[in-house]
Amino acid sequence: MPDTEITEECRALIASVFEPPPGRRLPNGNWRIEIDAATWQWLQKLRLQDESISDCIIRIVIITLHKRGLQ
Repeated sequence: MPDTEITEECRALIASVFEPPPGRRLPNGNWRIEIDAATWQWLQKLRLQDESISDCIIRIVIITLHKRGLQ
């Protein structure tokens, strides 16, 4: 499983919709989490040029919520 770093804001948004991913908080305030290989590949396909993994996740969650009518 790929190990990746996400921002506190990204983790908080994930936690507001899903169960927060397990991980450990880093000294810089970000989080180190594991993502399964299939999810990692999917994120890489959706990621825009020069977009951070956190920004990609945030964008996908916001779009998903919007499509669901912000339930």
